[in-house]
Amino acid sequence: MNLLFLLLLNLSGFYADSQIGGRTSPDGVEALVCDLPALEHLKNTGGSDGAGLCVFTSVEHCARWQNEESLRGFQQKMRKEPGGGYPEKLDRMMARYCPNTAYLQYTGADSSLLKLALHTGRMPAVTYGFSPRYGNRIAHMVNLVHLSDRWACILDNNFPGEDKYEWMKPAEFERRWTLGNGGWAVFLLNPPPPPIPTQPITYSLQNPVNQEEHSLDSKLENFGIEQEKLNHTERYWLNGLALTNKQASKILGNAAVLPDDSNLGRITLIGSKEACAMVQNDLSSHPSLLPYKGKYLLQSYLPEDWAVKNVGFDVSGSPRIIVQEAPNAKGSGRVLHSQADYADGPEGLANALRKADPNYDPSKDVDLRKINPIQ
Repeated sequence: MNLLFLLLLNLSGFYADSQIGGRTSPDGVEALVCDLPALEHLKNTGGSDGAGLCVFTSVEHCARWQNEESLRGFQQKMRKEPGGGYPEKLDRMMARYCPNTAYLQYTGADSSLLKLALHTGRMPAVTYGFSPRYGNRIAHMVNLVHLSDRWACILDNNFPGEDKYEWMKPAEFERRWTLGNGGWAVFLLNPPPPPIPTQPITYSLQNPVNQEEHSLDSKLENFGIEQEKLNHTERYWLNGLALTNKQASKILGNAAVLPDDSNLGRITLIGSKEACAMVQNDLSSHPSLLPYKGKYLLQSYLPEDWAVKNVGFDVSGSPRIIVQEAPNAKGSGRVLHSQADYADGPEGLANALRKADPNYDPSKDVDLRKINPIQ
């Protein structure tokens, strides 16, 4: 038995431990953090030269999860471009097709940013170097949709569908992420969707299929990663700007980059784009609402959008304005306030937000008419 065979045999056992299943972990205990509906899943395809578009497909999955409308249709646009991807190319394509999108890229082996992104409800796109589905090494990008102390799970754009998720132990995922010139991850900075308004949806446990072990041969199947343009060096890019490690350390300490905003309340606007835009503008600039800026994550949706339809929200109104607590450990958030119009404008919404504050004490309300009355 030669040395090469022994090495391959050892590697095949090392990388074969994963299971295909549904939206709950194989032990039935954990549900996906980023549960993008199957109707929103995209299948990988090729660019103008036939090379894969896994990078751009995965980034559009992030956009669909985080309601980044500027990136909807990104994969379709990239079909007219040569396939394959690496950080600098993604920067060029983002500048060409969606220049105002805020995003962060990272190469290296530190998974702390991945954990932070998922902790805040954001979906990372990550490189992926092996799966028993393929039987050999791969050059691929997928979406990391769950990462806890017990389980990691990926959505593979070669296998879309709610029963095609791949579950594994966290250490196994980290090995696969960095296999092939180190790990690469992409994060959109837009807020996540709103938490479920009542009890979290319960999912029936899928029966995962244990993967058969395969020999890990030297063949590399490429679905759209230009590995020769990746390296093991730890690097960061923010909105296309390459950062030194010193700059990255300074900027990443700034909560405006990839903040741990998981403890913030949520404001969700549901209605036409025009109706929602009026409220959005007031929330960012009206004097009555400025005290609440930075205290809530804001998203807006059409009534038929997946994030708000059939999940427990009342979507009637023009617009519907819903205020929620920050999501709990199970991903649900209590509704503190819901109004079906904006008839009383920013002042009325400010009054509602004041009363929604858990520290609100009505006995401390002041009648300003009785303070220094005009003589």
